[in-house]
Amino acid sequence: MKIAFVSTYLPQQCGIATYTDYLIHGLKKADPALEIKIIAEKGASLIKKDQFEVVPCWDRNEDYAESILSNSKNADVVHIQHEYSIYSFDDRLPSVLKELSADIRKVVTIHCVRPAQFSERGAVDEDYAARIAMLADQVIVHLPNQEDILCRMGIPPKKIQVISHGTEISNEDKEVSRKRLGLPAEAKILLMFGFIKPHKNFHIVLDALVEIREKLDNVHFFIAGGLAPTASDKDKEYAELIARKIKDLKLENNVIYPNKFFPNNDVPYLFRASDIILFPYYEEDRSASGSFHLAIGAQRPVIASRMPKFEESKNISDELLVLPYNSSGIAGTAIRLFEDKDFRQYVINRTEAYRNLTSWETVARQHIELYRRS
Repeated sequence: MKIAFVSTYLPQQCGIATYTDYLIHGLKKADPALEIKIIAEKGASLIKKDQFEVVPCWDRNEDYAESILSNSKNADVVHIQHEYSIYSFDDRLPSVLKELSADIRKVVTIHCVRPAQFSERGAVDEDYAARIAMLADQVIVHLPNQEDILCRMGIPPKKIQVISHGTEISNEDKEVSRKRLGLPAEAKILLMFGFIKPHKNFHIVLDALVEIREKLDNVHFFIAGGLAPTASDKDKEYAELIARKIKDLKLENNVIYPNKFFPNNDVPYLFRASDIILFPYYEEDRSASGSFHLAIGAQRPVIASRMPKFEESKNISDELLVLPYNSSGIAGTAIRLFEDKDFRQYVINRTEAYRNLTSWETVARQHIELYRRS
């Protein structure tokens, strides 16, 4: 079977590029006979190996339809990884789906569905997601709430498949991981990972850290990230606010903030070096979190905001979800995870079960089944 992915790809610093890379590795493990081609946005590396190639040939700021179509001709399946910021809202992507040969099965993964009431564009976002879903033969989403919106928009349920975001399993040694990253060997470490953006609420964790420090000794908050290459002025102002707040709360000795981008090969060590991973985000998009799956893949407890993005956490423990902006809730949950050994072990056991259920190889097998019945 010949599968062509339309996606961003490495070394682009893009969540969809990383997602596609993980999925392809899972597919090759699940079925080594697959022939895989990535019709990638320019910026990806050109690769040509046996049964695998990457062809960087299109640009989101240009009329890319013909480039994608000409590179899709010999495929059995064309699988588009959709995210609003990559493809925008114009006719180019719909035209690709319309003009692909009838012999090619068309699959679209819609990574994010944004309801009209939470978009500055009104109904444009959800209408566009429904438009490309209708043109596809099969649609993959990661969460049931995404499926519900598409069904409301008139997409036949039989066309939609809910497949979890994949989980990369990592078991690196904690001591080795801390030494590699230069982290204190005996500290209690809370981690937040990724680009610095206001909706991630790093400042709420700083407030929580003040409370945690009153109960626990030698606790550190590790901010493993920096500003994105495309950071807005708002993002930059927020990063400056975080730096000021660390000083104002006298947390300099408890916060590790290198303010830099960590490459993919460091990521398993980041999560395994930490004791608890935090996602106190506030956003209304309906999309899964790749970082959440990296955290559970490292078998680490996750404390997250009670919001659509982290609804999967209920499959581990609903008690780990806290209301947005609830710094005391984050503090109390973190303290319990450190002090209550039975509770922590319960969470770790449940995390282990869910990471296996959603491993990339498991998710890849679900994709292959979908390709074959499309």
